Amino acid sequence: RNYLIRASFLEIYNENVRDLLAKDQSKTCDLKEDPDKGVYVKDLTSFVVKGVGEINNVLKVGKKNRSVGATLMNADSSRSHSIFTITVEC
Repeated sequence: RNYLIRASFLEIYNENVRDLLAKDQSKTCDLKEDPDKGVYVKDLTSFVVKGVGEINNVLKVGKKNRSVGATLMNADSSRSHSIFTITVEC
C-alpha cells in the first residue's frame, strides 16, 4: 500500500495565523470553512515528506520562524501557539 505524507506548521500569535513554512513570513493567513473539509487555513504550505528525517527538517525550519520574545521568566519565550500537522493519505 502507498501513502502520501505531508507536513505543515502554523503559528497563532496575537490572534493572527502565520504559515511558519512560507517564504514570506510577514503575511498572515485566513481561516476558511468548507462543508466538506471543515475549518482550514487558506494557502497553508505543506511539504511531502518521506520519513522521520524529512519531518524533523520541516519542524526545524518552522521552529526558526516562530515569534519569540523575552519574559521575566524566560529569555526566549515562544509567545505564541503553534500547530505542526502530519497528514497521511491512502
